[in-house]
Amino acid sequence: MRTWIDHFGAAWQWSASGVVHLFRSEVAARMELAAAIVGLAWLIVLRRSPAEIGIFVLLAAAVLAVEALNTAIETIVDEISPHRSEFARRAKDLGSAAVFFMLAAAGLYLAGLTAVSFVSR
Repeated sequence: MRTWIDHFGAAWQWSASGVVHLFRSEVAARMELAAAIVGLAWLIVLRRSPAEIGIFVLLAAAVLAVEALNTAIETIVDEISPHRSEFARRAKDLGSAAVFFMLAAAGLYLAGLTAVSFVSR
């Protein structure tokens, strides 16, 4: 049991370290967090349901998770291929595309809830 508790504590520290690194090193992550906070505030102003707000929070968390994975990809690629290469460009572009798709999903969800709020008034 003690081993499990020790592992959980270590995993928590590793995750916290990753979060700190993400927000210190990536302007995009800070922008995405700010956008999520603004979007959350907007949904509260619109008086959307707790379930709808919860889904938005999950989408915002998924955006940040994909951003963290994209940052990991970029870090690995930079280490493996410090000079410009086609492989490095493709890997980074694909990571960026993943972030774009998550941002689009969150943005479309927010836009849809906004539209429904104004149509139903």
